[in-house]
Amino acid sequence: MKTSKIAFTLAFALLIGAPAFAQYDLSVTDASGAPGASVDLQVLLDNNGDDIQGWSFGVCHDGAALSLTAVVDGATTATVNNGSPPGFNQVNVDATTGFTVGVVICFTGCAVLPPSTGSELNVATYELIGAADTSTSVDLCSTLGNPAVEILVVVAGQSILPTTSSGTVDLVSGPPPFSYLAGDYDVDYDGNTGETTLTVTPSILEDPSNPGFPNDTQGFSMGMEHDPALLTVESIAWNEDIGFSPDFEGINTTPSNGWTIGVVFSFTGVNTLAFETAIAVLNVEYSTEGSALAGLDDPTTTALSWSNELGSPPVVNVVVVGGQSLEPALVDGSVTLFPQYAPPDTLFFRGNCNGDGVIDIADGIWILNELFQNGPAASCAEACDANSDGMLDSGDAIYIISYRLLSGPVPSAPFPECGIEEGADCESASYCP
Repeated sequence: MKTSKIAFTLAFALLIGAPAFAQYDLSVTDASGAPGASVDLQVLLDNNGDDIQGWSFGVCHDGAALSLTAVVDGATTATVNNGSPPGFNQVNVDATTGFTVGVVICFTGCAVLPPSTGSELNVATYELIGAADTSTSVDLCSTLGNPAVEILVVVAGQSILPTTSSGTVDLVSGPPPFSYLAGDYDVDYDGNTGETTLTVTPSILEDPSNPGFPNDTQGFSMGMEHDPALLTVESIAWNEDIGFSPDFEGINTTPSNGWTIGVVFSFTGVNTLAFETAIAVLNVEYSTEGSALAGLDDPTTTALSWSNELGSPPVVNVVVVGGQSLEPALVDGSVTLFPQYAPPDTLFFRGNCNGDGVIDIADGIWILNELFQNGPAASCAEACDANSDGMLDSGDAIYIISYRLLSGPVPSAPFPECGIEEGADCESASYCP
């Protein structure tokens, strides 16, 4: 009985010209990307039945997650009519809702789509505008158009409903579009006082993979912390080397630990700034806290840390592009402080240029010999500066001879006893204890 029923069904299918137990599968591929990127989705057809003469369908999407920017013929559609496009091929596109397709391969039956799998009917390009770490579907649908375009394939002049499979687009977290770079700095300071000043130059860099690179930015905001036990903010200034002054700079320092700034390049859009390479946007001057560093022998390293918690309300680190705030990657920096100690000042007395422990005309002759006869150089140049004018010249020789023989003025201190002069150019004076 079961065999007779199957035979009857097959005979009836052949009589009316419809395919028997044929399967036609229409599907949309999957894709993933970061918000702001573009992805391509294919509409594919598996023909596990008889020759197909045409097709129609709609493809719907969520306009809050995706924006449809283009629809083109797939590889199969472009050549299905004996190497040429179909005789009739109508594609209607709506960026916010989707697109519809209607195809007749050849009105005279000169070409068909034979049984095959993975036939590429169309390729649709979407811009990802939804939030990161979300997913959205792209569905084959019969709700677009007026009247609505149905999902079907045409076989032997009959409309057959294929099975359908939706595509999924995953919006993933890509690399941040911009980076804030604090920088690392090596700075010498006076080991005796613990004091120095330094300038930090925070910079911004755009990721080359960011859609639209390099983008024209309209402004930014920043916040940076430091250790107040080691550093104090003295000033914050826009980097004038950029070539223009912004219309707005909102600068605030948090006395205990940091600073914030908000910048608008131009309220009218006249000035924008692209960060194709890293550009230092600020000059932030710090001074060291001497009491914490004085007398140390080893270097001290302290952090420069980006923060979204400074200010009231807190200032968040963002770059503005097209009126939208984009969170950057925050690359912290550091300052390494190296103590420097000047060698101790040498004892000497002024006028004793030849280093024999007395001042006489021989010192004047030594000076003239050194200056004009390629004679030996004195080991304590400051002692030779008899007139204390900061120079070693023939005036010093005359000064010494005048003092010794013509009752001229006495050399200035240190004289006549050994003494020191801070920062004096004097390598050694062996005659002093």
